[in-house]
Amino acid sequence: MKCWWILGIFSVLLGGCDRSPYKGYKLIGDNVYLRLIALGEGNLLPTDSDSVRLNVRMGYKGLALGELFSTDDVFAVKDLRNGVFGPVLKRIHEGDSLSLIAPAPAWPWKVIASGSNETVPDTGLVQADIAVIALRTPALARAAKERLRRDDPFAYERRLSEVFRANSAEPFLRWGTSELFYAIHGTASDTARVMMGDQVMITYSGKRLEDGLVFDDSQRNGHPLGFTFGDKDQVINGLEVAVTLLRQGQEGQFIIPFEYAFGAKAIPNVLEPYTPVYYTVRLDKVQRSKSMPTRLRIP
Repeated sequence: MKCWWILGIFSVLLGGCDRSPYKGYKLIGDNVYLRLIALGEGNLLPTDSDSVRLNVRMGYKGLALGELFSTDDVFAVKDLRNGVFGPVLKRIHEGDSLSLIAPAPAWPWKVIASGSNETVPDTGLVQADIAVIALRTPALARAAKERLRRDDPFAYERRLSEVFRANSAEPFLRWGTSELFYAIHGTASDTARVMMGDQVMITYSGKRLEDGLVFDDSQRNGHPLGFTFGDKDQVINGLEVAVTLLRQGQEGQFIIPFEYAFGAKAIPNVLEPYTPVYYTVRLDKVQRSKSMPTRLRIP
């Protein structure tokens, strides 16, 4: 009885739509046609602060679905508002499944095909079957993120790093086989590599990778940080790696995984355990040691 009642409401919402050339479909926007396949149990409409997980299978109208493009991913609702999904988002709930027909240019390809090697169409009618797998409010998203951080910190870190690098203009390189990434700029005034026992001076700023909050900054002390390279417990391992990659006078950006940062430790009200960080580091000065050099081992 409940499903019939909900279906009746859904029909009313669509009731004012124009007639459609496609059987079972309703016109809900500019050349956008919708057919409801099944109703879910959700009762919340997505808002711009929410995210939604969609399973999408796409094909040219009249051809097999999935031949053109398929994805199962989480999207920010605000990114889907343009084109096809604008009128759809006013109607869907968690658990719904539906079919859409719309011209190829109306689909937000940059959003739904982000990171894909698929060639997206620019002409023709495209049909898609879409299942709304989950709708997450900001509170639910934060809870899911914390569960992932706690249960699989390596997966959490990799996803955070991938998103950060995808949104950055920096040409990041991987350090060895680790999850540490770097980008270096500037002309070196001394091209020799820093060795164990050298006295170094660095200027740096450390931020949380997740939201850019500054938690560590040499300028707070009013001067660069000086230390003997290779001596234990002076700086985090990630900063030692940064020093080996920089040459005097150069500056670099470093995505440092938690195992090279603060590990399982937390800094109250600043860093949670297993938190990757982002450092900007400038190697200001190197005073060479006369002792026998030992190279830092690359993983």
